[in-house]
Amino acid sequence: MDPMVKFFSVTILLILSISSTTTISFCSAFERKSALKGVGKSTRKLLQPVEAHFQFYWHESFSGPDASSIIIAGANSTDSGDKEFGTTYAFDNPLTVDPIPPNSTSDVIGNMQGFYVLTAKEKVALAVTLNLVLKDPVFKDSILSFQGRVDTDSKMREVPIVGGTGVFRGATGYYVSQEVFSFPHSNIILFDIYACIYSHQKLTQFM
Repeated sequence: MDPMVKFFSVTILLILSISSTTTISFCSAFERKSALKGVGKSTRKLLQPVEAHFQFYWHESFSGPDASSIIIAGANSTDSGDKEFGTTYAFDNPLTVDPIPPNSTSDVIGNMQGFYVLTAKEKVALAVTLNLVLKDPVFKDSILSFQGRVDTDSKMREVPIVGGTGVFRGATGYYVSQEVFSFPHSNIILFDIYACIYSHQKLTQFM
């Protein structure tokens, strides 16, 4: 073999060997630092989904020492008008089975907690984030979460479920709400939640 050809062949093999070693080392280092620990076929038994319908009334009050919804931020300050663009509310509103304000904690079946922001300049529309917390032991450590947009000019308002924990893990669906009573410093709203929930023994018995 021509000495020059032999020299180039050896050089090319050496370069390929170094390149391969470098690539393997880089990939090994990447795997050690990755948050992904493995990908494979799931061994968990898939649960069957069930459809659940919840109905309750939320009670929101904006004044007094026990206000359940308060302004926490505004376009310029927390002194912004209650319906001005950018005004932000945090709320912890009690829920009841009947459209009657609760007289005691025993009347409350749960709470809707979260915040909403007035995000439209020419009308009253809200970007909402809500978490449903129910008191029944069946729903201990279980939260159903919603996020979406509410147009207060609409009679029926729909917001999707974005997930949940505990009994509600992996839930999908939505709620539809409508105003029942509106007062200067409070309101009562009817909620109907339609959720697809993966079967849970305690939940199935409850339903």
